Amino acid sequence: MRDQSTGEPTGVLLHYPAENMVGQVAAGYADQSDEELEEDLKRGQDILLSAGITSGQDVIVSSPRYVKIYKNLADKNELKMRMYLLLYVNSEEQAKEYAETIKGFRSDKLTFGGWKLAIDGGVAAGTSLMYNTDLYASRNSYYYYKPDVLGRIVSLLHDTGLQISFHIIGDKGIDQALDALEDAIKANPRKDPRHRIEHAVYVNPDSLKRIKELGVVISTQPQWISWQADEYRKATNDVTMDNFIPINSMLELGIPVAFGCDVPAAITHEPIWAFIGATTRRTASGYVPAPDQRINIHKALKIHTVGSAYAAFEENEKGSIEEGKFADLFVWSHDFYSIKPQEASEIEALMTIIGGEVVYEKN
Repeated sequence: MRDQSTGEPTGVLLHYPAENMVGQVAAGYADQSDEELEEDLKRGQDILLSAGITSGQDVIVSSPRYVKIYKNLADKNELKMRMYLLLYVNSEEQAKEYAETIKGFRSDKLTFGGWKLAIDGGVAAGTSLMYNTDLYASRNSYYYYKPDVLGRIVSLLHDTGLQISFHIIGDKGIDQALDALEDAIKANPRKDPRHRIEHAVYVNPDSLKRIKELGVVISTQPQWISWQADEYRKATNDVTMDNFIPINSMLELGIPVAFGCDVPAAITHEPIWAFIGATTRRTASGYVPAPDQRINIHKALKIHTVGSAYAAFEENEKGSIEEGKFADLFVWSHDFYSIKPQEASEIEALMTIIGGEVVYEKN
């Protein structure tokens, strides 16, 4: 950011573009060896397996180098869980380079599925791209890509035949991405491109119809409802909060929905918090934003399993326990159909099984 009166840099850095620049030089990050990165991944996967997570979708792999790190582990049979990767694209020039040099691949344990674009930032930083720029949540908002540039990038990536995922918080950002997708799909129709939006926190009702028409998947994290809706309310207003993560409306329109944990932005990877957020929508203060958007636990479980598999083109391989699919499952300590929110901290995974093999068992 720059001082409004002098134009001089203030030293304040906003979201992904700044994070990526810092990451290129930060000690303990940029200078990690391949071996250290492999060890990080293995530690991370052990943490997830112990939580009963059998598959992960890393939808913001920051460079081709990290795709290779994942593939090295898979080639050595050291990748225990199944991973789906999307590579972050930072510019039009980078999109051209990646489209020419990087191809998709799929195996039982590792899939490279496509691309990730950031359209806006976040609520706390005030970089949510929204129509109402008077809100605290959008006070610093700006186009990560001008609409014409985004249109060219999306068309280029769409033409690779792979999936595009968009990080978007604000309503204006969602419409910008939908405009670009509509043009790309019209110019090059593809059967079931299944592009996706991550988060979709503030969604205009009219945009939901376009999302359905374009076959876009919404991958969201309802744990943020119970964790942060009080702060999101302070950063916007009650009218805006009526359109806050409208899960039920999405389902009623037939929009495919997936749930995830959103680490490392989120404070924990434990799946229970997604279910609490989706079914109660209640914060610690008792505030319930858009209460008609609550769903029951049966729908929430289906979204987090089959819905998340669908988001990665994997609904015929996993997401449910049935003949012909991978034997990926885990045993919970509680019955989720009768669980009470106050019991959430007691829930744990007792056993995790991938491909019929026990990869974690609580002592």
